[in-house]
Amino acid sequence: MTYPSIRDWLFSVKTFAASMLALYLALVFQLPRPYWAMASVYIVSNPFVGATRSKALYRALGTALGAAAAIALVPPFVETPLLFSVIVATWTGTL
Repeated sequence: MTYPSIRDWLFSVKTFAASMLALYLALVFQLPRPYWAMASVYIVSNPFVGATRSKALYRALGTALGAAAAIALVPPFVETPLLFSVIVATWTGTL
């Protein structure tokens, strides 16, 4: 059995501190579900700096793309929920 190295412990402490800071800020801003801020830190965290940056960038771009799609798709199809469901299922690849 190998024990975690000092680098592993340091990464763990830094990630924990970042998640607690994210949770604190989410509570200060009274976000509706503050635990998602903390969960995002753990999802994005990676011991390698480059991987963390790219993962965070892809996450932000995906969120922006999803928001833009929602803004574009919801208003025209709000009166026809069946057609809206088919369009969203096709766009996400589940149909």
